[in-house]
Amino acid sequence: MAKKDSSNAFVGAVKIFGNGLKLYFLNFEKFFKYLAFPVFGQIIGITLIFAASYIFTLHVSTLTTKSPIFDNIPLVFFILALLTLPGFFIFCKAFWDYLIAMAALNSMASTLLEGSKLEDLGMHAELIKRRSGSYILFLLLISLIYLVLSFPILWGLLAVVFVYMALCFQVFALEEEKSAFAAIKSGINHVKFNFLKTAILLIILGIFTYWLIPGLICWGFNTGNLTGFFSYPVEQYIKLLPINDFNNLLAESHIPYTLKSYTISQEIVLLVVSFAVTAFALPLRCICCTELYKEINKRNYAGKIAAEKLANRAKNSTSKKRHIEDDED
Repeated sequence: MAKKDSSNAFVGAVKIFGNGLKLYFLNFEKFFKYLAFPVFGQIIGITLIFAASYIFTLHVSTLTTKSPIFDNIPLVFFILALLTLPGFFIFCKAFWDYLIAMAALNSMASTLLEGSKLEDLGMHAELIKRRSGSYILFLLLISLIYLVLSFPILWGLLAVVFVYMALCFQVFALEEEKSAFAAIKSGINHVKFNFLKTAILLIILGIFTYWLIPGLICWGFNTGNLTGFFSYPVEQYIKLLPINDFNNLLAESHIPYTLKSYTISQEIVLLVVSFAVTAFALPLRCICCTELYKEINKRNYAGKIAAEKLANRAKNSTSKKRHIEDDED
């Protein structure tokens, strides 16, 4: 029986993934346009912050020589903060839009699963923005739970909790009347009797969107020597860091490892590429989890109707029995 349940759960999860993959690629252009600023905006914002600090660091000694007013540490830090503000604002706006997308995409996924077309994507985001206070609380609660469970000794429990909370975003996005606390509680209840299927679906999505596709794209970057091209400007910034001092510290600690600016810059480029690919795969994860959520909801609703019919039957039967007893009396 357990083997059959496992087999059914696996087949069900694969079917959901297959359908999600189809809907994702059929609407890829719309998803890409919607996520373009939230994803690239974060990268551009961070790039502007480091570019501004790099350029200012290169010229601060010259400025100090020409004008003594720059020989003032608080003033130098104040100017540096002003120069990095545009990049910081772009990053914050893009990051917030991505957080909104994490919920809004579930509403879009629900529209697709109902057979409708995606037309006004902004409307779905507005539904979440109207509840921004509740949404911020919802994000803080989830972050707090994951933070508490992030200690290595609790990683096993973290994995279990991660599965149980897999549908919380769907509940929050699609059940507007629910508060942040109620959405988390309801999301956990949805998974309670569907743990295995949810876990299998998350594993498939994790392998595909966090490992396989990012790995293939990064391999393509390395093969096409794009990593070396993009790592050059990053390396110029890395060279400003005290890498030699750190390498001396490693040598003194008898650790047989040497940091190189070129290697670090390449790893940073690949990390950014991996982040972008994973971020653009967010709609796929949302579609699959939303389909699972709707499937569980439908089953729960059918079960509720069946239970109500049974209760009514029992009530009618009891009522008839009483009438017969009264007639006999």
